[in-house]
Amino acid sequence: MLGEIYALLSAASFGVAGAAVAKGAPTARGDNGVFLSILITLSLSALLWLMFGTDVSTIDVSRALVIAVGWFVVAGILATVFGRLTNFRSIALAGAIRASLFRRLIPVFSTALAFLLLGETYAPAVLAGMCLIIFSIAMVIWERTPQTAIGFASVTPGQLRFGLLFGSISALCYALAYIARKLAMEHLADAALGALIGALTGVLWYLLASLDSPRYRSALVSVFSSAGPWQWLAAFGMSLGQIFLFFALLTAQVAVVAIIGSLEMFVGAYFAAFLFRSEPVPGRATTMGTIIALLGVVLVALG
Repeated sequence: MLGEIYALLSAASFGVAGAAVAKGAPTARGDNGVFLSILITLSLSALLWLMFGTDVSTIDVSRALVIAVGWFVVAGILATVFGRLTNFRSIALAGAIRASLFRRLIPVFSTALAFLLLGETYAPAVLAGMCLIIFSIAMVIWERTPQTAIGFASVTPGQLRFGLLFGSISALCYALAYIARKLAMEHLADAALGALIGALTGVLWYLLASLDSPRYRSALVSVFSSAGPWQWLAAFGMSLGQIFLFFALLTAQVAVVAIIGSLEMFVGAYFAAFLFRSEPVPGRATTMGTIIALLGVVLVALG
C-alpha cells in the first residue's frame, strides 16, 4: 500500500504544480519554471540519494548497475525530451485544451504496456478501482470537451490531425518512461538515484539544445531571474511529484501508479478554483468524478 500512497502524493504535487503554472502563465517569462523544476529535482534527489540511497560501491554485480542506469537514462530521454517536445508540438498545432485531454491517455497506454512488456496482472478489486478512476476522468473530459471548440477557428483539419497525432505520441512516450523506470528499479531498487539520473538527463538536454536554440539559452541564463513565486511553487510541485513517482514505482505496479497519478487533474482543478482563484468552481461532473475517483483509489489500495 505504500506505493499507492506515494502515487497519491505524486498526483497531489503535480496537481498543485499544474494549478501554479496556470496561475503564473499570464506574467511568466522564460520557460515558466520548467528548467528550474529540473534543477530542484536534481538537488532534492541528490540530497536523498546521499542520505538514504544505495552505496554503488557495495553492489556486487556491476552489470546490474549499468543496466539500471541505462534504463533510467532511457526514461529521462523519453519523458524529458521526446514526451515534452511532442507535447509542446501538440499544443502548438491543436491547442492547449485538446493537448491536455490527450495526456489522459498515459494511464491507458501504461496499463497496456505493463501487461504486454512486464506481465503485470491485477486482482479484481484493483481492476474495478482502475476502471472507476478512468471513468471519472472520462466524465471530466466529457464536461470540458465543448470548450475545445472555443478559440480554435483558425486551426485547419490538417493541423488538428497532426496535433492529435503528436498528443498521442507524447502520451505513449510518457507511458514508456514508466516502463523504463520500473525495469531500471528491478535491477537497482533506488528511487532517489533514478530521479537524480532523470534530472541529469534533463539538464544535459537543455545544455545541448542551448547550443542551437536561443529559447533554451535564455532558459539557462535567466532560470532564476525570470522565476516569480508561482514559477517557484510550480517547480517545487513538479520536483516533488517526480520524486514521489519514482518511490511509488518501487512497490506498486506501473498501471496502478499511472492511473492514480492521473488524479492530478482533480487536485489541480480544486486548487485553481478555491485557493488560487484562477479558474471557475468545478462543475457537477467534476464533483461526481472526484467522488468516483476516490472510491476507485480505495478499491485499488484494498486490492
